[in-house]
Amino acid sequence: MPTPALPALPALPALSHDDAVAAARAIAPRLAAYAAEADRLRTLPAEAVRLLDGARLFDVLTPRVWGGGGLGFATALLTTEELSRGCASAGWLRAVMGGNTWTVAQFPLEARQEVFAAPSSRIALQLRLSGPPAQRVPGGYLLRGMWGRFCSGIDHADWIVAGVSAPPAPGAEPEPHLVLIPQERTVPIDDWHTSGLRGTGSRSFTVPELLVPGHRVLPLTALDPARPTPHGRPRTTPYRMAFEAVGTVALAGVLLGAARAALDTYTGSGTRGSRLDVSAHTATVDTARALLLAGLDRLAASATPGGTAEERARMRRDIAYAGTRCREVVNAVYEASGSAVIYDDAPVQRIWRDANAAAQHPTFDLRRWGATPS
Repeated sequence: MPTPALPALPALPALSHDDAVAAARAIAPRLAAYAAEADRLRTLPAEAVRLLDGARLFDVLTPRVWGGGGLGFATALLTTEELSRGCASAGWLRAVMGGNTWTVAQFPLEARQEVFAAPSSRIALQLRLSGPPAQRVPGGYLLRGMWGRFCSGIDHADWIVAGVSAPPAPGAEPEPHLVLIPQERTVPIDDWHTSGLRGTGSRSFTVPELLVPGHRVLPLTALDPARPTPHGRPRTTPYRMAFEAVGTVALAGVLLGAARAALDTYTGSGTRGSRLDVSAHTATVDTARALLLAGLDRLAASATPGGTAEERARMRRDIAYAGTRCREVVNAVYEASGSAVIYDDAPVQRIWRDANAAAQHPTFDLRRWGATPS
């Protein structure tokens, strides 16, 4: 189905890949200055969010017709890496919230108009809401008695993309759908008391009752470029990618950046002796990054939209592998840094906590994703 004609939006200067990465690198030191405060507040300070807004880093993947950069997953990965070198929580929010614009760009036109009307697209993600299936009713879907956990960025979001089970047609069995929920229609739960990534504010929420209009609902299958789309999708390279293969690749950027931050801190501390082979660990991070970029290039060049089953599985494995190796680098730095890192004001301790919290995400479980089809 062809993409519907779109209304004109105010023109913004085109943001190139190099521009986006340079912008992330430029604000990373300023984000680092907020990292301890974010850790204490258990959410990113408003000033740090404004830095991300000003650099347009939530809209790296937003199509240009909607005022975004129209860039790809490699840019999403590398901007997240640069930000995470300053503050892993800020990088995590860019990865999650910035990735959701790719999803919204495939929703019905009316939903796109609603979400992308804002100067910066702040969209949190709840991959799966718990509770009863959504009910199909006249005008949309009724959510009742639902709740979600780990909603990164909810404090700063205008919208939440949430996964629900819903019938595609009257009388049909429920299947996975995505719905757009206004953040203001949720009830917050202050439960984000964690070991790391505290600044992401990834708290829980409930949805006691909400009617979601039909234009804010999308079957999950619509994100697979190998399948027909009901509402049209942009004809650029990122939309030839499959969510199951690349949906979490930017999260690996958090661990790339955290590993580099740990090495930066170690080399800048004046530590003497040969307890840590910095060159070898730097090479590990470089290799992990190169592996991910090569995987994205492979998927982009695939003759199969979204990649073959083997190519998708290989990408998921490589994301898990890269994150695991970077976690090991951070842990090696922590162990080599001496007893002073047990103090709360030691930057390496926060980096270590953030990296290990990030690496607990299922996408980095090599036992789950390590095998590829033969």
